[in-house]
Amino acid sequence: MSKDNGQAIHTGRLLPSNPDYIALCQAVEEKFKLLFNTYYNMIGEPLSVPVSLNDDMIRWRQMAVRHNRGDFRNSDAEIKSLRNIAEWTLVVNAKLHNQEKPNTMVWRDYD
Repeated sequence: MSKDNGQAIHTGRLLPSNPDYIALCQAVEEKFKLLFNTYYNMIGEPLSVPVSLNDDMIRWRQMAVRHNRGDFRNSDAEIKSLRNIAEWTLVVNAKLHNQEKPNTMVWRDYD
């Protein structure tokens, strides 16, 4: 079996979450809610997520709901989505408060 084929078989598999990912998921959820409310109060209209992040939003919300229910597992795709939403939240928050765009985030992998 080739390496590529072996990875394809296990995509979407739920693995136990690292405590850092659990904390990041909770923090992003809190910051996203705060950003949503702040955006609405400052701009007067709801914050809309770019279409390019729709799939990431779905995967991130699935993971957040699972974590809120006490099931602390995630897939690799959900972690990538969580990272994308975290970065987007930081960029939008900085723009909203007339701050410089944050530097590109460097993520530590736990593999």
